[in-house]
Amino acid sequence: MVSSGEQRRLSPARQLAWELLLRIERDGAYLDRVTEVALRRARLSAPDRALVGELVHGVVRWRKRLDFFLQACAEHPLRRYPVPVLVALRLGAYQLLFLERIPEHAAVHQAVELVKPLGQRTAGLVNAILRALIRMRDALPEPPGDDPISAIAVLHSYPEWLVRRWVARFGVEEAVQLLEAQNRRPTLSLRVNPQRRTPEQVLEWLSQQGVAAGLSPYTPSCLVVERLPHGLLWELLQKGWASVQDVSAMLVVELAAVEPGMRIVDLCGAPGGKACALAERLGAGGHVAVVDVHPGRLRLAEREAQRLGIAERMSFHVADARRFRTEAADLVLVDAPCSGLGTIAKKPDIKWRRREEDIPKLVRLQREILHHAVRLVRPGGVLLYSTCTTEPEENEELIADFLQHHPDFELEDAGRYLPAAVCREGFLQTLPHRHANSDGAFAARLRRRR
Repeated sequence: MVSSGEQRRLSPARQLAWELLLRIERDGAYLDRVTEVALRRARLSAPDRALVGELVHGVVRWRKRLDFFLQACAEHPLRRYPVPVLVALRLGAYQLLFLERIPEHAAVHQAVELVKPLGQRTAGLVNAILRALIRMRDALPEPPGDDPISAIAVLHSYPEWLVRRWVARFGVEEAVQLLEAQNRRPTLSLRVNPQRRTPEQVLEWLSQQGVAAGLSPYTPSCLVVERLPHGLLWELLQKGWASVQDVSAMLVVELAAVEPGMRIVDLCGAPGGKACALAERLGAGGHVAVVDVHPGRLRLAEREAQRLGIAERMSFHVADARRFRTEAADLVLVDAPCSGLGTIAKKPDIKWRRREEDIPKLVRLQREILHHAVRLVRPGGVLLYSTCTTEPEENEELIADFLQHHPDFELEDAGRYLPAAVCREGFLQTLPHRHANSDGAFAARLRRRR
């Protein structure tokens, strides 16, 4: 139970979550970036830090479903409410409907406290709507059944265009599995730095700290952790033993088949996850040129290289990937800007930020980068194309078009380098509902004939 004194005090975790959600909703801020920076600066206890992350991700993830239920309790259309009020309502509704350990009165009271500076009438409105939601919680309304796409979109909280696209591609049953998989709280994946430790050594260290972890079934360099306290994660990173990276990204690195002494160009390299993973495997004499058009994000890549003790193998270049020139390399990685629809579990704001009309624009950019990249690949070298999206236009269809225009390249079977479970038709392809603890990703290994 929460005492009356505690009730009167506004929770710092909820205050911060409300402020972050306002920035995401009103200013278009990116969820992962603003949350990471805010938590780094905030002086919060470990439980409060966890609560901020849960509230921000949860409210964004379930926004459409929350709004459907809130609308059933509201007298006026939700779009008429000021954004601070709507965000406070979503925060309260998320706690009432999804977080069983938070008492009803605490969830309502805190939402009311957030909007009290806007006036007593506003506070009364928030209180009334959330109290109505409590009363109907055991008999929540169902979306109208006359439009199955709309109903699925509400129940699973996705934009209709994306539901329609995935149903057309996978069928209803499998599309729903994909929607559900991307709504789950993601696990943490760690890439072990072979310069500092082996996966077995890091597993042993985690076990000594009381943390359960295991090896990914898809790559031995990846550890999967259900929950890792922030302090232990910080210690692990400070030691340079590991990096946070999804298993699908590590599979792209495995597909690169790095050999000692290679010259590598990473054309869209910031913030440096794949570039550093490649450099970790290079050994002495190799080099990775990391290219990105964004100076700030490139500085993140440089700091990451320094943390891992591999900066001497890398150089960093602010440049447009469509124009960068250097001597021909053994391996050129194009980790292309994409719709990111395979990363919704970790970045749920993508599903609200992205529009279907973005995809053709992204394809044009991807094609331009890829067509320029061929100039940087030596005869006999490899062009490695990857995305973190599920969409065929950005993946296999783009590669088919590329091979038609560049007969001097051929697709090498990804199955020669990776487990069959993550390969399809010669490509690396992971999907969150088919590959546990993995984002959706794609990669093609293209060899330039001599």
